[in-house]
Amino acid sequence: MVIEFVCILIMKIKVSNLGVIKEAEIELKPLTVFIGRSGTGKTWTAHTLASIFSGYGFKEYLKAYSDKKNPIQYEILEQGIQEFLEVGNCQINLVEFAEQYAEKYINDAGRIAPNWLSHFLNTNRVNFNKLQISFLLNEFIKDLLNKIRKLSLDRKINFGSQLSLQILKQEDEDEIYFYRISEGNKDNFKLPVVLIRDLFSETILGIIHQCFYAYVYIFPTERTTYAGFPFSVQKRVLKSLEEEIDTEKSQPDKQKTQKITLGKSAVIQSLTSIIAGASVKTDDERQEEAEKNPQILEYINLANFLQEKILSGHVKVDSSTLQNEIIFQPSRDVNLEMQVASSMVKELAPLYLCLRYLVEPNELLIIDEPEMNLHPAAQVEIIEFLAMLVNAGIKILITTHSPYIVDHLSNLIKAAEYEDKESIKERFYLERTDAFIAQENVSVYLFEDGTAKDILQENGRIDWGTFADISDDINHIFP
Repeated sequence: MVIEFVCILIMKIKVSNLGVIKEAEIELKPLTVFIGRSGTGKTWTAHTLASIFSGYGFKEYLKAYSDKKNPIQYEILEQGIQEFLEVGNCQINLVEFAEQYAEKYINDAGRIAPNWLSHFLNTNRVNFNKLQISFLLNEFIKDLLNKIRKLSLDRKINFGSQLSLQILKQEDEDEIYFYRISEGNKDNFKLPVVLIRDLFSETILGIIHQCFYAYVYIFPTERTTYAGFPFSVQKRVLKSLEEEIDTEKSQPDKQKTQKITLGKSAVIQSLTSIIAGASVKTDDERQEEAEKNPQILEYINLANFLQEKILSGHVKVDSSTLQNEIIFQPSRDVNLEMQVASSMVKELAPLYLCLRYLVEPNELLIIDEPEMNLHPAAQVEIIEFLAMLVNAGIKILITTHSPYIVDHLSNLIKAAEYEDKESIKERFYLERTDAFIAQENVSVYLFEDGTAKDILQENGRIDWGTFADISDDINHIFP
């Protein structure tokens, strides 16, 4: 499946009764920033959204739909299934389907999210039964329809040697086609109704799901804790993971981590799958992807920029032993295990690996506290780098406590308004004009008092109130 479309994604979300959050309204944009004190609900909100938009949420939704536990029925889908069962082929207008059902689909997924959220977060002590989450797509629906039109899909499913199901969607067409191919005397052979229903639902709803975010990668704060284990992934595990990654590309409901149990929660598994998945992918395989999609080449270049300009070294996969081990080279003749690399390297190595080997356009990176273990100068550099990723077509959601990140984001927004951007780039740490980000692509929310407040002002300033007053307070303890 190929989905290629870069756009400004704006989606309004209302969250109620999520931990300490009584009610909050959030507008997701290409770069979304959650700030606030610890325990204000920003990470829970980010991970709840991850659970809905990820393959995990889709798998749970598909299971509920298959078991007929959802009140919503997709009439266009049901008509297509019935036609195929009767005559062996059908076509479904995907654009019409999305116009009618995309918003209903994502709201239905939000409705049943409380059923899976405890497992996703690996907690038995928290009850999410009162959680309510709703989505208003507004102009995002236009972007979603464009993605569907740009989508191409050519998939063949074999049932033995003489019977197969062909699924075809051509770029710039609205329709998707399903038809049965029979050889020999198999014309009268009937595929099970349940199987056909599941295949149709997986395909049609999977396309809609991926048009929100093609994939979701989570970088939790535990990423440095795992430096000693998941950076060395046994090769006997990699073959299984490689099969899962290949399946993920053609079957959106499959998670890359389904057969890998390196962590307990889905959040941790997302992190470990990034590291393991990068160990699977070779440079040649990634280069082949880049030849098909120039944006991937840009992500490779950005990954190299990250390691050279911020990490001041090179992250490598060493496959010379029984394990594929991630190492760091601060210089050509020095190889360090991740256990003895600097905390900044441990912090940013998963991001490098994701960019270098895995990420594709329209995917979402959720990063908890990107400032963790970074010198203030590196914190400023990392927000510039994240803005570069957004401008390259990757969606970013971060949680942060860092005044350096928040205050410098205002500078990047202001810089984007300058006509002669080249004349001011030397004022910035990375000296890149593609780090300047338009205000329309940014949303910033302060989590406090049981809600989330939009604090990005019309002039591009970020007003985070008492949260930003702490430095002034400590500077005036002694006159």
